[in-house]
Amino acid sequence: MSLVAPKKARTIGYVISKTLCPKCQREIPLDDVNVSTDIALCRRCGESWSYSDLVRDEESPAANLMNPPRGAWFRQMPPHGFEAGVSTRSAIAFFLVPFMCVWSGFSLGGIYGTQFFQGHFNLLMSLCGIPFVLGTLLFGGIALMSVCGKVVVRVDGDAGVIFTGVGPFGRRQRFSWRGVSAIRRSAEYGRRGSVSEQLTFEGEKRLNFASGVKSERLDFMLAVLRKIWRESGR
Repeated sequence: MSLVAPKKARTIGYVISKTLCPKCQREIPLDDVNVSTDIALCRRCGESWSYSDLVRDEESPAANLMNPPRGAWFRQMPPHGFEAGVSTRSAIAFFLVPFMCVWSGFSLGGIYGTQFFQGHFNLLMSLCGIPFVLGTLLFGGIALMSVCGKVVVRVDGDAGVIFTGVGPFGRRQRFSWRGVSAIRRSAEYGRRGSVSEQLTFEGEKRLNFASGVKSERLDFMLAVLRKIWRESGR
């Protein structure tokens, strides 16, 4: 990242508030904030951050571990662990599930079901049906996540894992809790210009997770992870 100091922040159209570096938790002076380019420079760490992201994170509500929002949870895992999770359930399931039934019924049923009932295998038709099979798997996975998916961060001592999936099946991203240098909210940009919020662990490698999770659940997980991270002396 660039270590060149940004120009002094302009206050036209903005309210400049106290900004803390996500890595060292020291205040970033206003002279090192450039609102026009959305850059905040921490000279102590030599890191540059998105000013708008830092302000939004500071305004996030504090985590109440005993009263999580619906679809989120937190539990201690003695002696030195914890688990923070959120559900990926979404109202979009009311569209995706019927869509999947129609998609698989017409595409797969028409291509492979016809061959099954006729008792005749057609190689060319079967090969043409492969994109529909892949599409069914893709949309099926998204539909399942919108019905009963979850994102869970588990830490036991220094060993951490981020699980995204349904039941025991899904993706696992392993990381070192000691190696996390910052926890922040970031943006994921889709191919068609769509933008969704996600969480990011900065450290030896950048880990993005919880994309598309409802805002209140995302806020809870961010606040919980930051609270424990800071209390552990990071």
